[in-house]
Amino acid sequence: RSVWNTTNLINHNININESLVAELLDNGNFVLRYSNSKSFFLWESFDYPTDTLLPGMKLGWDCSKKLNKNLTSWKSLKDPSSGSYVFAIETWKVSHGLILGEGQLRYRTDSTYSSFMNITETEEEISHSLKTNTTNVSSISILQMTYIGSLRLMELVGEEMHIKFYYPNDFCDIYNVCGDNSYCNFNNKGRQNCLCIEGFQLGHDQYVSSLTKTKKRCVKKSYSSCHKKEFKKMKNMKLPDTQYTTVETKVGFEECENKCVMSCNCTAFANMDIGTG
Repeated sequence: RSVWNTTNLINHNININESLVAELLDNGNFVLRYSNSKSFFLWESFDYPTDTLLPGMKLGWDCSKKLNKNLTSWKSLKDPSSGSYVFAIETWKVSHGLILGEGQLRYRTDSTYSSFMNITETEEEISHSLKTNTTNVSSISILQMTYIGSLRLMELVGEEMHIKFYYPNDFCDIYNVCGDNSYCNFNNKGRQNCLCIEGFQLGHDQYVSSLTKTKKRCVKKSYSSCHKKEFKKMKNMKLPDTQYTTVETKVGFEECENKCVMSCNCTAFANMDIGTG
């Protein structure tokens, strides 16, 4: 009786004269290969993640295999079938991680997430993988998309499991929670507020898109020539979506500002290294 099979082979021209081997490697990768080849895999489980990312696995777009690798949550704590939440990787320019629920974008990762991931952005691949713990080689880190819609990084040391990262943390992590031209901020009492960026104010009859008419939209206080811009520095901000932006990897901060001033389509600029805040 067949208990497992796959048709997703990277090379369908299998040599029937060669014997095949199914092997579980030490890193947890289950592979199908020729018996005389240790490095070439006809199929490997690391290409088809479930809810957990192990060391050595990659998430994101693999051009050579035409695969987009995501994490999918369990349906419930005791039901391992596919659930409602997916952790995916943006496939453009400066990539972030995305948490989707029921197909809708719920959260987008920040610089804390980027600090423990290896991020590769080339024409061949846009991928995220776990960094190796160089301070404790006996530990194993795993990233999991939970059935309740949260992303957590856990570190296994011996028989003890420690949670190193949990996302989302608060109200401000919700994607686009405040709408255009605004930002989410903690006040000195620990409350989260949506505030208009300096130079903007709440519109009288304009509301945040897709929300009920209870949250007004931030609009410009005044309009001037597109080449007469005054930029306001904002710290500890998350980079916006980069799908429709221009990314310059060899341009300094001042030159980037000058380019933005000269373009009427440019309204803001930022350091691409989100780790610096």
